[in-house]
Amino acid sequence: MLPVILESKSGRVLKTYNPVYIHKCLEKCLGSYKACSPLSNGNVIVNCCSVQQVTTLLNCTKLTDGVVAVEVTASLYKPIGALGVIYNVPLDTPTDVILACLAGQGVQSVRRFRSKSKDSSDMTESKSVFLQFTTADLPSEIKLGYMLFRVKQYIPRPLRCFKCNRYGHVANHCRGKLRCSICSGKHKYCECSAAAPKCPNCGGSHPAIEKICPRYQRETETFKLKSVANLSYADACKELRTSRNPPAPHLASQSTLLPLPKSTVDRTLAKPFLSATPCLHVTGTATGLGRTHRN
Repeated sequence: MLPVILESKSGRVLKTYNPVYIHKCLEKCLGSYKACSPLSNGNVIVNCCSVQQVTTLLNCTKLTDGVVAVEVTASLYKPIGALGVIYNVPLDTPTDVILACLAGQGVQSVRRFRSKSKDSSDMTESKSVFLQFTTADLPSEIKLGYMLFRVKQYIPRPLRCFKCNRYGHVANHCRGKLRCSICSGKHKYCECSAAAPKCPNCGGSHPAIEKICPRYQRETETFKLKSVANLSYADACKELRTSRNPPAPHLASQSTLLPLPKSTVDRTLAKPFLSATPCLHVTGTATGLGRTHRN
């Protein structure tokens, strides 16, 4: 697979254009290609069939079918590598200096985490540094200058929408209805006057932001599995559902444990045993009346 990212240079994002029109433009530019799909940020990813098609797209500045034209910029798709965190990095070390020192160790991007100080509500830079690597393998330690830092797996917090308070998306892409994070009402949380809280996700007596919420804990497990196993969000959810509800074993494996129907037992017992020695057969009713004969 040879993916290329296309971004519109106009004010309109590329995925809002007619998909049939975009498809015709790509066919005129490349010929037959593998696939094309929109991204959440509005760009479009194109899977090319050859290196020649990749080169053609990278040099392309305008998509046109002869009638309408769209100015675009193309760039190679960079897969997301492993994500890690290092702690107690001196605050007087800029992030560009950190990136220059760690680039030779497989680090492609660096940023400092921000947190609120105890004295004020202003966000300030912390000593924790986020690292994104070029490969999916997370190193156990990394060297910055003469200091050795232990690298820990970065596990992001669950993504919660501030509009409907559901998990898995943000308010800019929300199609749900407005719900209060405190009482589940149809208003903003800043307008809430409810006496008792009610979680909009699990219905419990707590706001949606509380970590005791079962839905929050489940989302935390999903993001942890997603980060550790390098899975997509959908695949991580599927793995957790499978682990909680394992598939029932095949009926054939339970055949020795299932009781036979009574009619089957009666027919089995009614069959005469085949034996080399003579045996007696009694015919008649249950009262014992009948004839006895020898084979």
